[in-house]
Amino acid sequence: MQPLSGVITSMLTPFTDSYSLDEETLAQELEHQVSKGVHGVCILGGTGESLSLTADERLRAVRVAAQTLRGRLPLVVGCFVPREDEIASFAQSVQELGASALMITPPPFYKVTPPQFGRLLENLSRRVSLPLVIYNAPARVAVNMGVPAIAGYARRFPNVVGVKDATGSIREVIGMGQAFGPNCSLLQGLDDGFLPSLASGAKGGILAFASPMPEVFVDIYEGWNRGDNEAALEKQLSLIPVMNVVAKEPMPVLVKEAMKVVGRPMGPTRPPLYPPAPENARELRAEVEKLLAG
Repeated sequence: MQPLSGVITSMLTPFTDSYSLDEETLAQELEHQVSKGVHGVCILGGTGESLSLTADERLRAVRVAAQTLRGRLPLVVGCFVPREDEIASFAQSVQELGASALMITPPPFYKVTPPQFGRLLENLSRRVSLPLVIYNAPARVAVNMGVPAIAGYARRFPNVVGVKDATGSIREVIGMGQAFGPNCSLLQGLDDGFLPSLASGAKGGILAFASPMPEVFVDIYEGWNRGDNEAALEKQLSLIPVMNVVAKEPMPVLVKEAMKVVGRPMGPTRPPLYPPAPENARELRAEVEKLLAG
């Protein structure tokens, strides 16, 4: 596959008011993302409520995405189940459906060490041929694999084609940006760090708020690539207030709220994620409206 790069939207999973998977809205939103010029999509990731879906619903979502995209964009699929057998089986299934890569984290709760996670990658590399993206998200799994270990994974395992970094550490981003070869892309996972990561060697990002506002991130990416750093920085700074509000609720509660503001609602979050506090919803709406006006 071609190296992952650019704006990769971390897609929301739409539900009906009765919490059923809304396949029609998912297909419509994927088409919207294509029309806005994003460079890839990630479903069932940190924004996609993957752990709130059944195994059948996850495959249905992948099927809808693959059939809608028809190969026009890379399709990254998140997989956060802890068991090696489940990961391998899911990888085979989504590859058959048309996925481009599988994104995995270190198993949550166990606080595995870098050598332990390396064993998992080694076993998966033998069992599956689907390219892998490592999601290094210490805030979610309580472990930071660290630059030396992640750079080692990228060298050892040819099917590791990307690393989504959500450490929030520019020092680590710089280290990985310098360490990876051409076949492994560093991708920023925190929206408010997108431009700084591009300046530090990242090839793109898998970004949550690209769901409601993909054009803002495409503008940042294109501005950086054409050397219009001032315009790119202005766009990046404009996102800081809204991302500060988004952080007041679990992901993706307020990202779904933002979809209402931009006129493309994707339904509620599924319990155990509940509607936001009214004051957070009001603040989110105000900040999104500023972005839209601006």
